[in-house]
Amino acid sequence: MASPINSDLYKPIREWLPANWGAYDAFRRWLREAGYSESAVNTYSCAVRLAISQLGKPYWQITEADLVAVRSNIAARFDSQATCRGYYKGLRKLAEWLRQRQGKPQPEKPVNWDYFLAGLPDEITGQVRGYLRCQQRNWPVEAQWQLTGGSLSTLTRFLRWAAGHSGFKTAADLTPDLWYTYLDERLAAGMSAVTVNKELHALQSWLRYLAEMETPICERLLRVERLPTGPNLPKDVPIEQLRRLAAEIELDAASERAGVRRCGVMDRAWWRLMLHSGLRVGEVRRLRLADIDLDGQRLRIVQSKGLKDRVVFLSAAAVEAIEAYLPLRGPVLDDTLFVYRHRPLTVTYCAERMRTYEKRCGVRVRPHQLRHSCATLLLNAGAPLLTVQALLGHKHLDTTLIYARLYDGTVAADYYRAMTTIELRLQLTETATPPALNPAQLVALVDALGNGTLNDNQRELVHALRASLLALAEQGGEAENGLS
Repeated sequence: MASPINSDLYKPIREWLPANWGAYDAFRRWLREAGYSESAVNTYSCAVRLAISQLGKPYWQITEADLVAVRSNIAARFDSQATCRGYYKGLRKLAEWLRQRQGKPQPEKPVNWDYFLAGLPDEITGQVRGYLRCQQRNWPVEAQWQLTGGSLSTLTRFLRWAAGHSGFKTAADLTPDLWYTYLDERLAAGMSAVTVNKELHALQSWLRYLAEMETPICERLLRVERLPTGPNLPKDVPIEQLRRLAAEIELDAASERAGVRRCGVMDRAWWRLMLHSGLRVGEVRRLRLADIDLDGQRLRIVQSKGLKDRVVFLSAAAVEAIEAYLPLRGPVLDDTLFVYRHRPLTVTYCAERMRTYEKRCGVRVRPHQLRHSCATLLLNAGAPLLTVQALLGHKHLDTTLIYARLYDGTVAADYYRAMTTIELRLQLTETATPPALNPAQLVALVDALGNGTLNDNQRELVHALRASLLALAEQGGEAENGLS
């Protein structure tokens, strides 16, 4: 079949079909609305001009096969790899724009089954596929590609090793001895206990699925215990570091460059949702316009972890940030709230943006730590534990206790209050009134409170109290000197 590409690379725009004139302008506006720089808009537009010139058909008739042919012509005509890469990106953006105009969804990324199942017996391959199909019923649709790839990787790492070392044929051939040999190699290679425990959990979960399907397995492998790892305590972010990060985000939100400003305004919105309402990164990415009630200052989290729904509340600052972002959201195919360059946020977007701000202010924060900080701030401000549990969406209260532990200012105040009572009880003789703390002890108590997580009013109160105690201590020292 003859190629649809003509001999000349470009045609003047006046020689195009009239329908493509407006389409070309609409494509450029679409790029600008997504925050692309003018240099990127011009580079991608060159690729579109080339495609329209070569194909000679109205934009709505351009197919994926047409763009593949244009790409091949670019590779043959241009020597500069940088030019080719820029034009390839432009063709991909054109394909995305055409799909959006036609109301077609973005193509799903394929899972690399061949890589993960390479070398496994056919029977095991079918059982792994069946297990993951069963697991997918418990996962949100938009997260299935990511979760399938992650689960497949974790489960088959041991299976592929076993196929190479023992040549096993069925699940019943997998024994504890085989696992322990694999475990020794993994630990010797520097793998952490957390990593190998995840692999063991995935393996045992798969074996239980096979047992339910009445497939013979080695029951002893289900009784293998995980390696001890100790408590995994959450890490929140100190108030001062949160302030520095927020200041960097505000700088981008006020930038004169449209692309930087759009990212900053959007970052401020999801930042406040995580810090003020305790959302997970995945929940931020999956939020839709229909889930948000700005007037009622609340939003609905639909089918989050464990496919559970919950309602969380929005602070006034979070509402303000979302309202500032909505006019910059731009045209997208669905009603996903947060989009970057016409697409929902990727799995790594929030972490990459945090690394960008980290380089500028020296504060290293993982996005999930904002959820930890939300819980800690709420608890230290006096929010009931059950309230925090409901906001975070924890099934068990023990999870909330581990996730957002009470400490810092709250623990310091509780400790000194309790120790005052204990010291009174330990006295050999009863006294009518408890002994007064000297000024130095009071200053130490105030310092302990100041090291905690406090709001601005509490911090100012602690500073004023400390200054008063120091002044009192100085007056007491002058009085003693006068008496002596």
